[in-house]
Formats: sequence, structure tokens, C-alpha cells
Amino acid sequence: MTKEKEIGFLDSFTASTAIVPEVIDRLMIDLIKMRYPQDEIDEIILSMDESITNAVQVTMNCNDTKSIVPEKRNITIRYTVSKNEFDATIIDHGTGLDFIKILSSTPDIRSTNYHDQIISYATDSEKSKLSIKINGESVPLRGIGAGLKIILSFMDSVSIEYIDKKTIIATNVTDTTDGTIFNIKRKRRYSKNGQTSKSI
Repeated sequence: MTKEKEIGFLDSFTASTAIVPEVIDRLMIDLIKMRYPQDEIDEIILSMDESITNAVQVTMNCNDTKSIVPEKRNITIRYTVSKNEFDATIIDHGTGLDFIKILSSTPDIRSTNYHDQIISYATDSEKSKLSIKINGESVPLRGIGAGLKIILSFMDSVSIEYIDKKTIIATNVTDTTDGTIFNIKRKRRYSKNGQTSKSI
């Protein structure tokens, strides 16, 4: 039996909650094929489930506009599983994250939900793993939601690029592109017996 060096996946889907289990089931099979231990599989699956669910929700919300003929909007999902690394990109065509809220959310001691604000405030560790760009320009991060906190705890790096259709930001992005490009990466963390490992 020959060991696979890398397993890749790339597909586009019409925004629907039905795609989440479809992609997650395929990913689980691929992680098992690459002999990832269960703890590692659980952490990657949770991160991908959260990422895909968010992409579906923002894209479906964007489809609910009042236009006479609603625009069909797809989500593209790509991932690569290798012996030593997991890398995934999810591209949605929805409204994206609430960047105004992210950029301005600093805990306010006078507010009634101060403790919730402290919990959602990004730690230095989370900031070092996360890159956010709007139309190609880096923006500072202050606060994040619970879903992104979960993803950051399980991934080595997270990159979010928001495109608003108004500016062409790179050669691979056209003036008809909009939405969010969400990339997550992680090196293997556990050996087959479940012990934490720096390199496998």
C-alpha cells in the first residue's frame, strides 16, 4: 500500500447549509487517510465547520436581498492535507465580517456587558496569528467573536481578506469579486499516540 503525500480538495457550491456536512465528511475521511490522530481531526473539523458555516450564513444573507431576480452566489472551498500540514481557503460572496465592529470594539468599563467585551477582546497571541486586510490594505484587530476565537486556538495562522467589489486589489481578484477570502493553516501538533509533538 502506497502512502499518499498530499490530499487536495477544491469545489464550489451554491450557498446552502447542506454543504457543511458534505465537506466535513469528506475532510474527515481525508484526515484519517493521512493518519491524523483523533485529537487533531477534532480540532481541524471544528475549525472548518465554523469557517464553512460562517461563509454559508453570510452568503445566504446576501442572497436574501429584495431584488426581483436573486443572484446565485457560490462558496468555494479548497483544502490540502499533507503529512505535516493542513491548509484551507474558503471564499464566500457574502457581506463578510462586521469590520466596523471588529475595528472599534474596545472594552468599555461603563457598559453593561463589560465582561463579555473582555472575553471578545483579542489577545496578543490571537493578534499574532491573524491577518486582516480590506481591499488589500492591512487593518488592526481589536475584538473578535467566539467563532474566530475557536478557530484561532486550533490554527497556527488565520488570514481574512475582505473584498468590496469597488477596488481591484490583486491580479487574481477581478472587479466582479466580492466577499471574503478566509485562509487557515496548521502544522501537525500530535503524534499517532496523541502526544503533543513539535515535528512529526
